[in-house]
Amino acid sequence: MSSKLGNEAKRLVGKNYGKGSGTTQKLVGNIGRIADFMSTQGLQSIRDMKTKHVERFIEKLENDNLSASTRSNYMTAMREIAHAIGKDNIVPRHNIDLGIDRSDRYQPKHGDLDKMTDARDKLYAKDEWLGLACDMAKGFGLRREEALLSNLVIVKDGQERIVVAGAKGGRPRDVPIERQDQKDLVQKVLQYIKDNGQKSLIPSNLSLKQGLKKFSNELNRAGATKENMANLHLYRHEAAQQRDREGKPDKEIAEYLGHSRESVTQHYK
Repeated sequence: MSSKLGNEAKRLVGKNYGKGSGTTQKLVGNIGRIADFMSTQGLQSIRDMKTKHVERFIEKLENDNLSASTRSNYMTAMREIAHAIGKDNIVPRHNIDLGIDRSDRYQPKHGDLDKMTDARDKLYAKDEWLGLACDMAKGFGLRREEALLSNLVIVKDGQERIVVAGAKGGRPRDVPIERQDQKDLVQKVLQYIKDNGQKSLIPSNLSLKQGLKKFSNELNRAGATKENMANLHLYRHEAAQQRDREGKPDKEIAEYLGHSRESVTQHYK
């Protein structure tokens, strides 16, 4: 993204993406490609972008026969730019209005929990912090980064809750500690961090990026992969399905998982 408009767009949008590194990289790339297209439309500044320019870009995406997922990602980037230049209304708010339907991706997944148990045991054998992170993901339905970073306990409305750190999309949340096994797990994590003089489960000699990579690599080596129907994300499905069985409404389940749209829960149940 070296064009004049590309650099301008990146500067205006800034770095407050609130997303994982991979998602951020994709977003920045899409912002650059949008800006490059706008350069072909005679714009001297990205601030000059109007509805007609957005419509032309949308038409280009359609003509390129891109997947619904790719088109959706481009529209996310387009909305970031529009918001940064104070013109939110030049981009349709909903992808469905553009004929982008990704409802087929919201399908519940049922994996092999026995394989995940085997992977967990291998992680503990490799290093305790890896096993504890796996247990945090299972115990609270957390994402990888959240499982590694979440260790602050608060009391809200008379109930102990764990503050979820590293939340995707910059949406902070806390989840209740409802069962004794969850409480025991949190205490075990806190004790491990204290004993090792760390700020989180990630060893002090590793950065966040290195810790995430190490955790991911060891999960793969232990057999926790999509191919084996045993990846870590399975625990989020399990957490959602358990809360669904308890009769929790979709909105509450979505909030528990850290999603803003309750329709996403259909992906998990």
